[in-house]
Amino acid sequence: MTLRITFDTNVLDYACRPERYHKDPRQPQLAKIRDALKSGAIQGFFSVTMLTIEGIMNKDRAAVYESTALSAVREAPNMIRNADLPDEIRSFVGDGDLETHTLNLIADQPARQDVPPEVKARVNAAHGLGVRVLKAVPRVAAYRIDDLDGTFYLDNGANEDLSLWINKAHEVATAIEAKGLGMAQLTKLGLGQAANDPQGSWFSALTKAKDIHEKRKIERAFAEWADADSIASHIAYGIDVFCSNDVGNSNTANSILDVENRAWLTETYGVHFMTFDDLLATLP
Repeated sequence: MTLRITFDTNVLDYACRPERYHKDPRQPQLAKIRDALKSGAIQGFFSVTMLTIEGIMNKDRAAVYESTALSAVREAPNMIRNADLPDEIRSFVGDGDLETHTLNLIADQPARQDVPPEVKARVNAAHGLGVRVLKAVPRVAAYRIDDLDGTFYLDNGANEDLSLWINKAHEVATAIEAKGLGMAQLTKLGLGQAANDPQGSWFSALTKAKDIHEKRKIERAFAEWADADSIASHIAYGIDVFCSNDVGNSNTANSILDVENRAWLTETYGVHFMTFDDLLATLP
């Protein structure tokens, strides 16, 4: 059976651009991972948070999210004939036709810049090897990258399958945040900053850090949010392995990827973690 692997940001280049590490003594093994992805012997994935969150420069993340604006676009009404309605719907509406109205909510972040060239190069290399992107945990006003030709994202189903995926992604994200991890750390910092401005939103307050120490806390909290939502998507999709060299050392507070929380994820959701060296050790 083909092994399916979610690559964390800190290992994706090893897998997809091994030529960048020409002095690495593991170079022949790195090339084997790339070749396995290209041939389909390994199926690779990475979370879209690598672009939507980590694709923003550290120093710019707070300002980008402060600029978030939500607009609503109403589509033309659609009339469905009574005869075409399912029986369970007809029992509610009676003998009349049904007019439906669709309202699309669109998030815009005018302060968001184009992704840095290195991030583009990494994504293009991964895409060229058939690596697909995992969709993010659904959130109101979340920034979205469209998949115009259907080759970017890994499909997360339709109808009941989609509902199951969404429910699982929210279940995991909620459990992570209940532990004070993931997005909960960023929200807590924002609410603390917003205490002096009751009319402001918590994410707008993230730009009001009073010193470099608060700025660094906010930067680490953004990274923690990206990691946690990446894990939640990985679990919702049911991918076999989460490959990362991050063990939570960059976050002085608790991290979803520290040893204790990895153990919790494995016990609760069956997450199988590997470092990149662990993955290389599986090669023949």
